[in-house]
Amino acid sequence: MKKIFSLSLTASLFGILFFSSCAKEDNSLAEPSNSDARTKFLGNWYVSENSKDYGASTYNVTTTDSSDASHILLANLYGFSKKTYGDVSGNNVYIPQQIISGSKISGTGTLINNNRINLSYLVQTSTNHYDTVTAVFTK
Repeated sequence: MKKIFSLSLTASLFGILFFSSCAKEDNSLAEPSNSDARTKFLGNWYVSENSKDYGASTYNVTTTDSSDASHILLANLYGFSKKTYGDVSGNNVYIPQQIISGSKISGTGTLINNNRINLSYLVQTSTNHYDTVTAVFTK
């Protein structure tokens, strides 16, 4: 009787394990989400700018990502030969105060849509002088 009980128990356990391993699995991959907020800021932009010191001007800026996961790099902003970095959060970009080519720069911007960024920033060109700049980036 012990032998029959042991065999039944073993067969039952085997059956439970076998059938549970045959349960349908969900092998579909979730749609990958683009969690990198910087992506929408990257690319080549045509800039229409109005500076208190220099008036209206136009030029091109290229934005790229950096090795830091929250930064973008802006090449040619304000005509600087060095890249300015900005921190991206959602649809906003913040240019923390930094020294580029001997001038302090800082500002903020908003991504309006995939083809437009509005940016306002200050450039301290001397101890007592700030140039106030507004710019529209378009693709």
